[in-house]
Amino acid sequence: MSVSYGCSDSQSASAILNKNLSQSDPIQCPAIVHENVCIQASVSIIPVVATGNVESFCVGSPSIGGCMGTPSPTDSCKFAVSQNICVQIPLTFKADVSAISAGIACGTPASGNCSTVTGCTYSFGYFSTHPALTNSLITAAGGSIILGIDNLGASFTVTTANSAAVLSLNTPSPPAPSLPPFARQYQNLYAQLLASNLNVINGATCDNVSIAISNANTFIATSPSGVGKAGAPLVAAPLAAFNLGNLSGCPEHCP
Repeated sequence: MSVSYGCSDSQSASAILNKNLSQSDPIQCPAIVHENVCIQASVSIIPVVATGNVESFCVGSPSIGGCMGTPSPTDSCKFAVSQNICVQIPLTFKADVSAISAGIACGTPASGNCSTVTGCTYSFGYFSTHPALTNSLITAAGGSIILGIDNLGASFTVTTANSAAVLSLNTPSPPAPSLPPFARQYQNLYAQLLASNLNVINGATCDNVSIAISNANTFIATSPSGVGKAGAPLVAAPLAAFNLGNLSGCPEHCP
């Protein structure tokens, strides 16, 4: 007894099986885009009148003779009844979207896994000696960068007017601690945190620096203004590593 697989003579069932096993779906890279559109609906309200259970009631006693008045030549009595109603109309709007390929821009092939790391980093010393770049990045951020959380603890708002002081380890006290050993520790933390923010604005991104910046902001915001607390060097360490291109999974230092 023979079994037909629907193949030509040159193909076998095992060949098809091996071919299917060797194939894999292409990697899909999801993306979200949007467009504002206006969807218009034409709504019609159609009158519908339905009668309920009709009942008849006797009015008075029966009378001998015909009806009072002049009988109507028709076999029914008609009259108008009106009722104001409010029509509540639920509507759901949606848009169907189709996407088609519009070509591809080819890059340079390379070995290894795909990298999600972009940009390169500069140290806070570089930003200190390149004020034009520093101030342009602060301006791009909206004119200010908050080190910490606005108006909390030892937080400090950096602008183009005071960025040089922060990067030269001279953030004013308060909010910076004024006495050793915290004074110098916090001055370094402010400088490293500002440089990390500037590097991110400049296009150097990675998950680890996002965590480090968040931790530093929380630490500063929970520090007593002008006094500080222990732990600043530990918080500043990953920021310094990022700025020097040494933080794991993050961009390298700019050449």
